[in-house]
Amino acid sequence: MRAAFDGRGRLRELAVEGLDPRKTSPLPPKEQREAKRFLDRQLEAYLAGTLRTFTIPVDPQGSALELRVWDTVRTIPYGQSRQPSDLAAWLSLEEDLIIMACAANPIALLVPTHRVLLPGEGPLARALRDLETGMGWRRP
Repeated sequence: MRAAFDGRGRLRELAVEGLDPRKTSPLPPKEQREAKRFLDRQLEAYLAGTLRTFTIPVDPQGSALELRVWDTVRTIPYGQSRQPSDLAAWLSLEEDLIIMACAANPIALLVPTHRVLLPGEGPLARALRDLETGMGWRRP
């Protein structure tokens, strides 16, 4: 997992990757270490099935359209999913724009694009939906 915070401790990027030690985050600056510890505790609780709503402050970087889509994605309730066409209708956007914005999500899990059923999605999205529907965490 790689996490990037701004100077105020707001999460800007969270990338979930394989266990390749060459891709781990360097130790964050001293002022950001508490934010990282808080993030780690919340991720552990989420994967244990005891946390449904993250309270980590986030500051994703993207276009105005992407931010609008990500804000909408964050309103999808835990354990539920939506089709890209649903979001497209709600936001009066083309479905392809929804799919591209979800694919560009820089904060995996906290901006829960796994709740949007995307074509060609990987096993992580399915594993996260399984977790949220009570099947427990199974590493993809």
